[in-house]
Order: sequence, then structure tokens, then C-alpha cells
Amino acid sequence: MKNLLFLFAALAFLSSCSPQLSVYTKELHESLSLSDDEMRKVQFYLSRGIVLERAYDLEEAQIKDGRITISRENELEKIRIPANTPGVAVFSPDGSRLAISFDAHSDEEFLMFGPNPRKGNRYTLFASEWGRDSGVVTYGGRQYRTQSGAQLANLMVELRALNRQKVDSRTVRGRRP
Repeated sequence: MKNLLFLFAALAFLSSCSPQLSVYTKELHESLSLSDDEMRKVQFYLSRGIVLERAYDLEEAQIKDGRITISRENELEKIRIPANTPGVAVFSPDGSRLAISFDAHSDEEFLMFGPNPRKGNRYTLFASEWGRDSGVVTYGGRQYRTQSGAQLANLMVELRALNRQKVDSRTVRGRRP
């Protein structure tokens, strides 16, 4: 029984320490009006996982015993960015869209996000084209196809609201003639 109570207390403590994430929206972006340098200091998170895929052919020709042998291999490159992965803004091409890098080693590997009016102006993943279940995005200078569900990925931020209230209070004792 003591172990169960300890486990419950530990879980409650850990859950209170986890960040409370809010969806990043156009309205929040405009109300903050941050400079590019300030924007780079904001910690963004991915609301849901994204998988990028790129298929390419490798062709190799060899000459052996006077014969030309051509071997062709089809390779598939996958990049997984799990939900809640932290990212930073590396630049904003127009003040509205944000290039977010989730890769700790490269500012060149980023995904573009921006406000989507059909999704309540949430900052969602941008693609050069969207099909029924997937889109085509540029990542690290190469084009990748997203897996299904990537169109639902939003940017999230840890948002703490500090409400300050100044109260001027007095008590009136009454009045007599």
C-alpha cells in the first residue's frame, strides 16, 4: 500500500513538472511581435510525429571481362521527427511563416510552418503540394514525401499566463446627517 501511495505521489509530482503546451497561432504570433533574434529563443514543439521519405535510385556500371554490368538499387531514406520534439526558428522568410529546425546539428534541415486559416490559424506544416494523404516538403535542400497525418502537425509552445491584478480596496463606514 505504501508503494502504491509513493508511486501515485511521484506520478503527480512528475506530471506537475511537465510543460503545459499550447498551440501556436497567428493571433499569438502577432500579439507577441517578436524580432527575429527573440523568435530564435522561443522553444517550439511538434504536436504530432512526422515521417519524411525519399526514394532514389543508385545506378552503378562496372566493366569486367569486357562486359558492362549495370546494377540498380532502389533506396529509401526515412527521417522521423517524433511528437513533442523540440525545435527552434532559424528564419522567417516573410514575417509570418517560420522555418523550424528540429535537428541539433544543422540549421539547413528545417520544415516550414505557417498559419492555416482552415485550421483556426494554427501554425501547421507547409508543403509545396498536398495530396490526399501526404505532401511534398523540402528538408535539407531535398524533396521528401510526408506520411499520412503530417498535415495535422502543429507547432506548440510552452505558454504561461501571468495574471496580475491590482486591487484598490476601502471600507466605507457609513454616513449620518
